[in-house]
Amino acid sequence: MTRIRYLYADMEEQLKLGERLTELLTTKNIDNKTFAENIGVNVSTVGRWRNGQKYMRLSQIVKIADYFDCSLDFLSGRSDVALDFQPQKPPAFYPHLRTLLKNKGITRTQINRDTRVKSSHFVDWKNGLDPHIFSLIELADYLDISLDILIGREKF
Repeated sequence: MTRIRYLYADMEEQLKLGERLTELLTTKNIDNKTFAENIGVNVSTVGRWRNGQKYMRLSQIVKIADYFDCSLDFLSGRSDVALDFQPQKPPAFYPHLRTLLKNKGITRTQINRDTRVKSSHFVDWKNGLDPHIFSLIELADYLDISLDILIGREKF
C-alpha cells in the first residue's frame, strides 16, 4: 500500500472516531466542555477529535470508552455493538502485547514485515509510550482480534 493510501485509511479511521464520538456526545446530551473536564483534556482537543483533526492515544481512548461504557471497537466504528463484555482495567500495553503475540505464534519481525507497525514502535511501547489508535487498529486487524482484547480490557 502506498503512503497516500495509508494516509487516506488513517483519515477514514479518524473520521469514524470523530463521528462516533459526536454521536455519543449528542445521544447523552453532553457538551464538549463538560466532556473535556470529565476525561481531563482541553476542550479544543475534543473539538479536534470530533472533526477528525487529531488522533487519540491508547490512554485517551480507554478513558473515553470507560466514560461512555462502550468497547473500543464500538468507539472506533469497527463494531455497532456498544458493549458485550465486562471491561477489565487494562494491563501495561507492551507486556500484554508480547503475551498475545506469543499465544498467537506471531513475531515482531512478521508484524514489521506485514504492517506499518515497525520495530521503533515496539521500542517506544516498551519504554511506556502509548500507541496511537491507528497502530492499535492495524495490530487488531492483523491479529484478528478486537481492540479490547488487544489492550487487555477483554479476555482473550
